Amino acid sequence: MKSLFVRSGLALLCAVALASCGGSGGGSMLLSGSITGPLTKNGLVLVNGSETVTPVAGDTAFQFPNLIAVNDSFDITIKTQPTGAVCTIANNVNTANIYTVQQTVVNCVTNTWTLGGVVNNLKSTGLLLSNGSDVVSPTPAAGGSGAQVGFTFPIKVADGAAFGVTVLSQPLTGTCNVAAPSVGTMPAGNYTNLVVNCQ
Repeated sequence: MKSLFVRSGLALLCAVALASCGGSGGGSMLLSGSITGPLTKNGLVLVNGSETVTPVAGDTAFQFPNLIAVNDSFDITIKTQPTGAVCTIANNVNTANIYTVQQTVVNCVTNTWTLGGVVNNLKSTGLLLSNGSDVVSPTPAAGGSGAQVGFTFPIKVADGAAFGVTVLSQPLTGTCNVAAPSVGTMPAGNYTNLVVNCQ
């Protein structure tokens, strides 16, 4: 008799547990995941079946609005990539339980572009140009003729990020200045229109 009560109690406990997790009807778990990278751009759209969610720049996690039940299948995909970035997804297809519903990871990488331009009338070495902590030293044309020379910063700049180019050190001979635009926002592509004039 005692074992019958124990078995009945265990069966009741299991039923309650399954109901609380959505196993006997409507769901009670949130389908969610993390966002790494970080996400610095808007426009990302994730979809699972007929549901969509749109994380915004700065988000480190996402969750779908409707609850999901134990043993429901899910397949989260990227419907739309954010503007100026590329995201990939992992652990996004599975059968729902308390572990799998929060294991999806979306990793986003912002596009980066080359920043550079030209220097006019540079006749000696020593010129240093900076964009924040990034520094480049343009090489004068052979023989110090002052012919136009190009330059690019070693570190690429993220799509939509601000840049500000200044003269960190003047050349051994002459004085150089960064012509407008010396500051701006990185477009969706390489920007090589900076102009430095020396005299």
